[in-house]
Amino acid sequence: MKTLVLGLGNTILSDDGVGIHIARHIKEKLPEIDMIEASAAGFRVVDEIIGYDKLILIDSIKTKNGQPGTYYKLGIEEFKSTLHHSSPHDMNMFDALQLMKKHNADLPKEIIIYAIEVEDTFTFSEQCTEKVAEVIPEITSIIIRDQFPSSKI
Repeated sequence: MKTLVLGLGNTILSDDGVGIHIARHIKEKLPEIDMIEASAAGFRVVDEIIGYDKLILIDSIKTKNGQPGTYYKLGIEEFKSTLHHSSPHDMNMFDALQLMKKHNADLPKEIIIYAIEVEDTFTFSEQCTEKVAEVIPEITSIIIRDQFPSSKI
């Protein structure tokens, strides 16, 4: 099964970079996997995922009552519609996937999303906050165990 790990975020905005940090850790432990990093989603990365059977998307999330460092494993169906686009000239990742499906693009059949609850996505820093940084190794191990069970890590 051809799998892609996609880390989303911005590594100079503190916790916003957690998806990329985890994707990098996965790549360090499993150098044979395909991994890309992106600071924007939607049409900007849809071309990158064409031809893969499985997509593991890792990103930050901020919910009303969430505790920083908590992770959620989600499916694409939980993002059927979002409240807004990132700009009037852009479309979010999930809308872009739906549009590409209508045009018979060879998109991944399986999409798994790992969202990590964050604390700070506004401070200019290449470091995640303490609570988020502490869970990066654990979440990395969980993703590898769940998504790459044949690996010897």
